[in-house]
Amino acid sequence: MFRKFLFAGFIASAFWSCHPEPDGAKLLDELVVSTNYDPSADFSEYLTYALPVDTIGFVSNTDENDTIRVYSGSFPYPRKVIQAAQAELDNLYQGGRVPADQNPDLGVNLYVVSNLNLFQQVVYPSYYSGYYGYSGYYYYPYVQTYAYNTATLVLEIVDLKNKTNNQVKVIWSAYLGDVINSLDYEQQSVDAIHQAFLQSPYLDAQ
Repeated sequence: MFRKFLFAGFIASAFWSCHPEPDGAKLLDELVVSTNYDPSADFSEYLTYALPVDTIGFVSNTDENDTIRVYSGSFPYPRKVIQAAQAELDNLYQGGRVPADQNPDLGVNLYVVSNLNLFQQVVYPSYYSGYYGYSGYYYYPYVQTYAYNTATLVLEIVDLKNKTNNQVKVIWSAYLGDVINSLDYEQQSVDAIHQAFLQSPYLDAQ
């Protein structure tokens, strides 16, 4: 698998030459976009694709059961990212989007992976030895706990046309994040999706 790693909205050569180590604010302002593909895949042979309608998957290391996130008026995120992906896919595959029961050449998965990371450290304060005749004292060690939650939006293109023993292969994937800690996660996710396809010109093999 080949991997390309960029920040949405930046050209790789200019970005790395000018900003080899972006600051924290830039990481929040632009989602990191990492893409991979199967070099053995012939992207010119695909014409149609299937894409979920108003739902995306959700995987979390804090929930016992994986679930989905569904579009609603108060939560438009699933529809926004699906529409952004569809706009890019329609430009690539002439047959367009078809229902899953019509034997599409490709299947497209979208889901969010949420990870809650906990860190603990034992702090040993200094011993105070006293001065001017006053006795010293000792601070007991204590535990500090830090929690950091991250989320990555994942897009996968699966080859449904060339099944082997009823097994399918992921031929392209994109990882976009961090969604939770971004400044505007909805718009930045849309921008990152466009960037993922922009940095994957091999998908346009028509």
